[in-house]
Amino acid sequence: MLPETIKTRGMHVGVRFAPQALLDKEHRQQFQLKSNEGFDWRKQEFAEKAWHLISPQADGDPRSQLKLSVFPDVMNFEDIFPTGSLDMFFDNVRMALDSVASVFSPKVIVGSGVVLRMAAQSVGDDARVYLGQKCLQLDDRLTPLGRPVHAVGLKMLLPPLPGKDKPNWQVEVKVESLVEDIRQLFIQVDARWGAPAQWDPQVIVDRIKTTHDFAAGQVVDFLQKLGRTDEAY
Repeated sequence: MLPETIKTRGMHVGVRFAPQALLDKEHRQQFQLKSNEGFDWRKQEFAEKAWHLISPQADGDPRSQLKLSVFPDVMNFEDIFPTGSLDMFFDNVRMALDSVASVFSPKVIVGSGVVLRMAAQSVGDDARVYLGQKCLQLDDRLTPLGRPVHAVGLKMLLPPLPGKDKPNWQVEVKVESLVEDIRQLFIQVDARWGAPAQWDPQVIVDRIKTTHDFAAGQVVDFLQKLGRTDEAY
């Protein structure tokens, strides 16, 4: 993998909160006013138990968009094919959390999750060959399948660890050849926190930073070493 080619394809934050939000007409009007502070939502969908605000981004990939979703006990904020910096994402998450807090007054973060999606150029012209043969050393072991392999990947689930200085969060790491561009690797880091905490936007921002640092540090280092068959571990 070539770390200098890494590009972020998406960032997703989910927060489960209590007490539950009442998605009625009165709160809808309040939420529409508050959520438009700092955002330019172009599409708004208000169903009985799910509210979605969407804003396509003019710059960058045609698929770039921001999305804020609110359910009775969950809020999600997504930056799909981001056009801004990580610091801008932090600011947007804070504004989204403040919108929810000012209208629904949550008291507790029941649990939260952060998903970071990236792509990077693999060594060579085919990520399937690089990942399947050089990294995983599958080679002719795929012969019994009786057909060509269109995509190759691996998935690892890392549990939380007990102890003061140990990570108290679970993370799932996926690495696959990118179907739409076989030269690239698709990387997804899905981190989950299950312990309740008092409602505080900074808690969520810190968890985003933790996920990003893990992806940019340990995961990238792992992938670089995975393809080096001359090193002993």
